[in-house]
Formats: sequence, C-alpha cells, structure tokens
Amino acid sequence: MLEISPWISLLVVLLAAAVARALPLFDARRLEGALNARWTPIVVGALSGVLSLWLWGSLTRTPVMHDESAYLLQAELFARLRWTGAARPLPQFFEQLYVLVDGVLASKYPPGNSLVLAAGVLIGVPGLPVLVMNVCSSALIFALARRVAGGATALLTWLIWQTSFPLMYYQANYMSEGVTSLTWLLTWWGVVRWRDGAGRRWLVLAAGAAAWCVVTRPLTGVALGLVALVVVVRQCRATGAWKDLVPGAAAAAAVLALIPLWSWRTTGDARVTPLSAYTRTYVPFDKPGFGARPEERPTARLPRDQWITSAAFYQEHSRHTLAALPAIAWERLTMIDRDAWYEWRGGLRLFALVGLLALSIEGWVVLAAFAAQFALYLSYAHPAWWTMYYVECTPVLGFVTALGVTRTFALLFGWRAIGAARSGPKTSRLTATAVALRRYVASHAGAENRHALAAMTIVFATGLAVGGAVARQVRSKIREDHAYFDAFASLVRRIPEPRAIVFVHYGAKHPDGLSFVRNVADLDRAPVWTVYDRGAENARLLAIAPERVPYVFDEEKWTLRRLATTAPTQPPTVLQAGRRRR
Repeated sequence: MLEISPWISLLVVLLAAAVARALPLFDARRLEGALNARWTPIVVGALSGVLSLWLWGSLTRTPVMHDESAYLLQAELFARLRWTGAARPLPQFFEQLYVLVDGVLASKYPPGNSLVLAAGVLIGVPGLPVLVMNVCSSALIFALARRVAGGATALLTWLIWQTSFPLMYYQANYMSEGVTSLTWLLTWWGVVRWRDGAGRRWLVLAAGAAAWCVVTRPLTGVALGLVALVVVVRQCRATGAWKDLVPGAAAAAAVLALIPLWSWRTTGDARVTPLSAYTRTYVPFDKPGFGARPEERPTARLPRDQWITSAAFYQEHSRHTLAALPAIAWERLTMIDRDAWYEWRGGLRLFALVGLLALSIEGWVVLAAFAAQFALYLSYAHPAWWTMYYVECTPVLGFVTALGVTRTFALLFGWRAIGAARSGPKTSRLTATAVALRRYVASHAGAENRHALAAMTIVFATGLAVGGAVARQVRSKIREDHAYFDAFASLVRRIPEPRAIVFVHYGAKHPDGLSFVRNVADLDRAPVWTVYDRGAENARLLAIAPERVPYVFDEEKWTLRRLATTAPTQPPTVLQAGRRRR
C-alpha cells in the first residue's frame, strides 16, 4: 500500500474545485465531445487491456492458485474437443485440489470459464481471453456509466474502479470472476438497450449473458438473473412487450442446457454434476448451509498439503452458523468496504454518500443485484477477506463514488442555478430550494459545466498518477506470487531426458495455497509428470511407465535428484538451484 492518509483523496477533490474556480473559463466543447464520442469506450477498454498485460507480464503465465490450475486444465480438455481426460493410472499420485482423477480427469467447476479460456489455450496464449474480457468489461463500465450519468462521471467511475489494488490484482489470473464480471455488464447493457427500444436482440444478449453467468458461478448467476428478470417483467407490464421474452428465454435455456450436458459427459448422469461428485468424494462439508458435522470432514485420502487446505475450510464451515450470521455479514461488508475505499481512498466514502442521494433507478437496480448476491453468499462459508466473490459489483461502488464527486462539483459551481428557485414566502422558498437541490444533484447537466469539467480533469490527472504507483505495487506482488512456482518449473525444465517423472516431496513449511503436482490433459504426450512422492509405492508408478526417468524433488533442500533404476555406474544426477521463498 502507499501509506498515505485516507483524507488525501478528500483534500484532492476540494483543492481541485478551488483551483478550477480560480482558473479562467475555457472552451469545454472539445472535452465534452471526447467524453461523449463513440470511440471513447474503446480507448478506455484498450487502456485497461494494456495495464492488465503489463501487470501480468505475459499471456502465457502459469496459474498460481489451485482454482486457476483446475480451470486451465479443463480448458485444455475443451481445446481438444473433449469433456474429460483419461483417468489417472494410480490416482493417489495425481491428486489435485478441485480436480476429479478417479474414472475420469476433469475439473469440478462449471464449464463457463474454461470454455472461454479454451479459445486462448487452442492458440497457445491462455491469457488472451482474460485480456479481452478485461478490455470489454472496462469499455462497458464506461459506456453504462456514461449512459446513466454522463461522460465526466463515467471517466471517474472507470478511474476509481481501475485504480483499486485488489481489482488490479484480480484482473491478472484465470479465475472465473473475469467471465462473470463481463456477463453482469453485458446483461445490464442488453437490458438498457432493449428498454430504450433498440430491439429484442438486446434482450436475447442479456438473457444469454445472465445464463452464461449461471453456468460459470451458479450463485452469482442466480442473483443477477433474479434482479434482471424483475426489471424485464416490470418493463413488459408497462409496455406490453411480452413477446420479447420468448427469444430471450430460448437463448437462456440453450445456455443452461450446458449444465446437464456437462454432468452427463463427465459423471455419466445428467443429474450429478462434477461439482457435487467432487464434494461428495473429498469435502462433504463444502456446500451452502450452516455448520458442519464431524462426519463431513475432508477425506483421509487427500495428501497432507491438500488435507490442511481442506481442513481450514472445514473449520470455516463449522463456524458458519445462523447465530454467527450477523457478525459474518458485518465482517464481509467491512472487507468489501476496505477493498473499495482502503487507505488513501478513505475520504472518497463521503462522496459515495453524496452519490447515493443522486442515484437514479438504474443505479438502485444494480445495487439491488449486489444486495441479492451478498445475501445468497451468506448461505456459503468463506473467509471474510476473500472478496473476490463480489468482484462483479465493484463497478457500482466506483460509480456511486464518482457520481458523488461530480455532483459535489455541480453543487459547488451551481449555487446560482439552485438559488433561482427561491421565491415566495420563507417556507415555500426552503421547500423549493430543497426540490431544486435534489433535481440538480440527480441531473448530470450541472456536472458538465466548465468549472466542474476543469475540476474533474484535475482529479483525473491526480488519480492517474496515484494509480500508476498502485499498479507498480500490484505488478511486484504478482511477480512475487509467481516466483515460487516459476523457480520449481525452471528446475524441472533442466531435466535432460525427454520423458521423466518428478516425485514431489514437500517440506514441512510448504505453502498450502500452491501445488507443484498438476495434471495435464494428455498424460502420454507430457514430457514430465509431476506427482506425489509416496516412498515405496513409487515403484508401482514406475512399473506402469518404465520408459520415464524418475526424479525426486526435495522442497526442503530445493534439489531435484535422479533416482537409480539399475545398478549405478556413476554418481546420481542432482540438479539444484537457489531456493525461492514466498
């Protein structure tokens, strides 16, 4: 973090207003034209894309988190036009969190994210779909905010959203929230365009996007779908456009049909999803609900590192009770608040309150969707600090804050327009002033006068400078998180033989959030298998693959030692590199 006072953001906004008032008036038509141009969302999206690429460093980055590995494995299978891979010959060597290895090889997660990632895997750049989604999401955030509140508010919305440390970090991985964030924005864009009379094809887009969200993250998709459906039904009641629902429902049904198809092709039963099969086999406690029973503990078949990770989540579920729900809800809201207005952004909370006063019906609808998502996730146990489950709603927090900033400028520079409402007796003047004030704040006309645009420009320039410092910190953190696995991968690449098996022996302090044991879509063609070191049992795996040269990786010593398969005639090969600490 930048270790700057939380009030610095408030001071910057007020100073910007003071400076803008002291500056000579300028012709703001060019700035207004740029903010309202058709190409501006494209430019904004491109800027976010360049930032994401710079943060990540490469579109071929290896995954770090267990979830990422599972998603990317399934994407590799989809790229081969397959739902599953061949079962592992001895599953105990190939155990991987969130991956089925008995009977079939498949990720437990719904297919929405992996199907998108498969396009990048197919051409050898798995990060490309992530980059494209970031570009599209940023462009849509600007376009939606501009449509509702004007160009100045839209630009500040994008800036406040994009300069958040957690948001930047979340944009550089293979997690499913990249897909769900885009589907939320596409859904609202489609609904707005349909409501404004652009045609039923936009409602088809909205329905398809909401359904894709369901087949990516079901709880998140249900929250989005429920609120969007209420909005659409109310519009149909007002206009009588009930026939528009038919193609939209057909599009949603076609996408949702992926769920039984995915289940049938993976588990053999359309009613049994891979997610439920994995949960039943490994972590019976990991489902929506309150509390966890002793018989639902993680299965003993899990390797030690995976059992430790699963046991930590079991404890989380055990503490997730109805009695603890108010405290849990408050902790989660506190963490969401921290991510949106942490440290130097703390003073922006005051403007978010102003933004709530100026919020239109569209803004309240999106806030309702956030409330629905938050409420649904209260049924599921997760650490309060894991705010990634709510990343789809971060744009609306940025929008409310930006709206408060621009409306504050409108008030500071628009007292004459408000004062014109004063007439008649004192009581009526107060009432008229209050009404005029409310209308002025709710309208975005006052936010785009010349003084307000000048102040907004100063705030934007300052925000870009601070955002650059945040971006450098995020890039450093991403590199740090990748360094440990990259050091291991670099050591494995030094193996001279074309086909090998690396038996991984973890140290006592192995970081439980990272695994060196990862499955591949095609086991036969993989040059190296990374599997668990199971001591004397290793001979069973070697008997299955006698053509592969065996190595043992000792994490504690950070060495890769070749095992002798016959009577050695020379000392065994030992590869060693500098140890990497997380």
